This record gives sequence, structure tokens and C-alpha cells, in this order.
Amino acid sequence: MTMIEYARKGGTKILALGSHRPIIQSVLDFDFLSGKSSPSIVGLIAGNRKAEKYFFGQNEVLIPCYRDINEAQAAAKKVAWMLNLQSGRRALESTVGFFETFPQALGGHIFAENVPEKHATELIRHFSQKYFIAGPSGVGLLIPSALKLGAIGGVDLRQISASKLSTPGSVAVISTSGGMTNELIRAVADAGKRISFAAAIGGDRFPITSLTEMLAFAQADKNTKALVYFGELGGVDECEIVEMLKSKKFTKPIVAYIAGVIDEAFDEHMQFGHAKALVASKDESARAKRDALRSAGAIVGETFPEFLKALVKLPEKAFSDKEINIEKIMSREKSILSTREIIDFERAPVFVRGKKLLAKGDGVFVKTILEALLGRPVKSKITSAFAEAVFTLLVDHGGHVSGAVNTMITARAGKDLVSSLAAGLLTVGPRFGGAVNAAARVWLEGVANKIKSAELVESKAKAGELIPGIGHLKYRVGLPDPRVKELSEFAALLKEHRYYDFAREIEKITTRKNGKLILNIDGAIAALFLDILRECERFSENELRELIDAELFNAFFVIPRSVGFIAHFIEQKKNDEGLFRLPDELLFVRKKKIK
Repeated sequence: MTMIEYARKGGTKILALGSHRPIIQSVLDFDFLSGKSSPSIVGLIAGNRKAEKYFFGQNEVLIPCYRDINEAQAAAKKVAWMLNLQSGRRALESTVGFFETFPQALGGHIFAENVPEKHATELIRHFSQKYFIAGPSGVGLLIPSALKLGAIGGVDLRQISASKLSTPGSVAVISTSGGMTNELIRAVADAGKRISFAAAIGGDRFPITSLTEMLAFAQADKNTKALVYFGELGGVDECEIVEMLKSKKFTKPIVAYIAGVIDEAFDEHMQFGHAKALVASKDESARAKRDALRSAGAIVGETFPEFLKALVKLPEKAFSDKEINIEKIMSREKSILSTREIIDFERAPVFVRGKKLLAKGDGVFVKTILEALLGRPVKSKITSAFAEAVFTLLVDHGGHVSGAVNTMITARAGKDLVSSLAAGLLTVGPRFGGAVNAAARVWLEGVANKIKSAELVESKAKAGELIPGIGHLKYRVGLPDPRVKELSEFAALLKEHRYYDFAREIEKITTRKNGKLILNIDGAIAALFLDILRECERFSENELRELIDAELFNAFFVIPRSVGFIAHFIEQKKNDEGLFRLPDELLFVRKKKIK
């Protein structure tokens, strides 16, 4: 079984040596468009972190990072391919290390340019004829719907889709040039064909896998019915093709184009883009190569448009492209830090519906906390049940809120638990979680002074002040906060709920002006806890005022959310994605807005 056939049958697990975000993301995009259930890249050798975040379709995934090849061997099983993204100077050492650790692998790709020629010849001596290795200096290997090893086919999801890389075909694409390999893949798709596989052997002087070996792969591949080749002046690569055609070792149709005839216009030979793109003898000119290929039986375009027309005439088996909604996939949004929410509010326990309260002996820790805060024994299980509900519902509200963001950024900067927790808690204030106490004061004084709800709203509006406990960025009329909905059922357990009623009267007025000016979680906690303390724990109005002056009510946010912040801290330490930096595209948008 050839390496191409093995990959088609599922042997596609890749270990990346180093990190190159556009290339790695393009591999995941290819995998998703090909219908795979998980990414083919199973890990990265990136020693200063534990994971890197990428998209798989619209969902974010974490690719594990390993300090070295030995750690990767213990964690990543059945690795078949190396994607070497390290510098040219490190390519030899890291490639040798990979194949010594994964001798069962099929091959790999060395992306780096300017690998020292001594190192390149060492790689040829070690691995030529034993493994398929694309490069140095190329874009890699691509087998439609199976394997994308490198930048081949493009690094943008739209490029991958436009080149129809999830549909297997019958035309092989081979070139020394990485950029032209991608151009040819797209040209084949535009000609109404689909590729069987594509490879860029590399533009440096000493590629590891020779052109002869690549043609042998194409000849042996049953899916390949024809071959498309792009070459250039300089070197003797095309002599290998001529020899294989003349000796009948390659018998399938070849359409070729050799660039560089412009060199004839200069008084002396010019060095073009690649290391070997320089004519050293007459036989290395673009025109001489064209003539030699043509005489051996290849179809050679005299101009590039003529070459493109010849592609249309190549044989192709029947195929059916998959329907892909690219715009839907591209609508994905990055979460800045966290990949999950710690609490699923859809599954949060219901504490009141059906009068489900704490049984004897339950919630001892919560009851202990309440008694410490209140300075007296708790008399009613309604009080303990309310605190249990609040603490559970307020543990977390996702990784995008300011306190969680601060905690995670500090954790990723390498700081300790206490520092990270403190960073998150320091965001608590009137705009984030610190309005519970202020709302309690408004509800208490409003009821105590018999202020009409309309008068209070009007006075706040004239003063240009917000009403604490009213308003939410996410929820609105018709889309209530589920936490408020659950807590509101405690009102049914009370004989009287004057503070809660007052808060709801305020809400009726504010929502007429703006649907987002609803009673929020801060306001609901404040109102209900005032009512519960008054009725169930027999607190007087003056005692309630003392608790507000001492900021007791904000503790109902700080205590549970501290647990949530710690959970986010632990998640970041476990993932260890390294120091956080704001994505460049967000900075660009911000700069545009400022202008």
C-alpha cells in the first residue's frame, strides 16, 4: 500500500513541530470541510504552553502542546505525518528526532526556506527512498478529503473551498514551486477537474524527495489518470521527467508549463525566485526544457493561457462536490480566553418550584456562611435555601464577563491563584456585580419613605442616574434572565414581599421606555433577601439598614463568583496557552473606529 493509499484509508494523524497559526488553522479547515469528526493535527511541539486554540468549523478547540518529541510520543498515538514548521537551522535536528521517535510514520513536510545545503544533503542521505518528505521550501502534500500537510491549497478557508479540495479527482499536481502548486490546484478546479493528490517538492537546491520519486507515486496511484506539472528555468529536474517518459516508466498524460523564457531577453542569465532558478548551461533554459518535454510526449504550453486550455482536455472520472456553506462557517467568533461556561444555567437546580427546599442537614456550609455574615443563627430554611440558590446561580456567567477575563489574563501571565483571583474581584463594582448592595438601599429607602415608583424613576432620570438593580445588556422583555426567573419563585413562599413588589413596580415603568431595563439579578437578590430577612429572620428596618451600610448584600455576588473565578484560573493553568495578547484584528478595528 502506498503512502497516498494509506492516507486515503485514514492514516492522517499529524504532529506539528513548531507553530504557524495560519497553516495549522488551514489544516483544521480542510479537515472540517472534508467531513472529519476531529482535527488531523493531534499536537504541537511548542514548549512554553500546554495548548493552542483554533477553530474546527464554528467551534473552538484546543490543540495540545508538548515540550519535546518524547513527551509527544507518550501522548500522541498513531502519528503518521510530520509537519515541520521550525526554522531552517533547526530543520535537520527536529526532522531526525521525529523519525527516530516515530519510525512507523509515512513522511512529512519541511516548510522552512534556507535550510543549509549541508543539512539538506544530510536529510537526503537519512530519509530519501525511506520516507516521503516534501521540502525544504514548499507548501507540502495534499490528498483531497484525506490529508492537508502544510499550506498547500491555501491558508484561507475560501481558497480551500474554491479549489474543491474535499472532492477526490484524477489529476495529480506536482511542482517545485509552492506558490505555483497552489495556483495549479485552483487552475485544475477551474478547468472542471479535481485533483487526485498534489505536492510541492520544494524550491531549494536539494529537495529531499526527487521529482522521479514523485512521478513514481503518480504512476502507481490508481486514482491518478493524468499529471500537471509546472517548472522553471535552471536545474535539471525536467530531465528526470523526460527520462521517465522515454523509458515508459511514466505512461500517463502530462501537461506542463516551464516558466522563464524572459531570461533570453537579458544579456546575461538572471537569478529568479528559487535557489536553482538560474541557467547554468544551455540545456537548463526554459525553451530547451520545453522542447525536451515536448519531444518526449508531454503536452507543453507555449504560453500560460495555452497551458490552461490544455487542462480542460485531461481525463476525469465522475465526481460530486459537497455543498458547503462557507459564510456560515466564517461567521465564527473568537472567545478571547475561555472555551466553556462553568455552569450550564439550563441545568441549574430549581430550588422553589414544587416547594423543593433544603432537607434537614443539607446546606450546612451555606448556613454557616449566612450565620457568619448575619452574626446570628438562621431560623428559617427558606433563608438557607435562598442563599443556596443565589450561590449556585452566581458561581459563573461565562468566560466573557470582565471579572473572568481579568482572572484569566492574569493567570496566563503566569501569576498565582491569589493574584489572579484578586484581579478578577477588583472589577466588581457598580457595573459588574457590585450593584446588589446599592439596589437593596434603593428598595429599602423607597418602601420606608413610601416613595411612589413613578416618582423614584423620574427623580433618577432628572439626576441623570441609573437605578441599581435595573437593566441588562443581554436580557430584555421577552427574553428574561433565567436566574431571576428561578429566584422570583421565592416570593411565593412569603406572606408579604413589599421590597420585591416595589422593585417590580419600578420595572414596569422602566421597561416602557426600554425593553432592556428589566429587573436584573442584582436587583432581584436585593429585593428578595430584604423580604426574607424581614419576614423569616425578623430583622427590623434599622437592622436591614445596618447590613446595607456594611455591604452585606454584595457578598452574595463576591462569595460564589470567587469560586467561578478560581475555576477559570484552574482551567487556564491546565490549558496553559501562554501569555494572552489581544488579536491584531481587534486592534485594527479599534484603530479604525478611533479615526
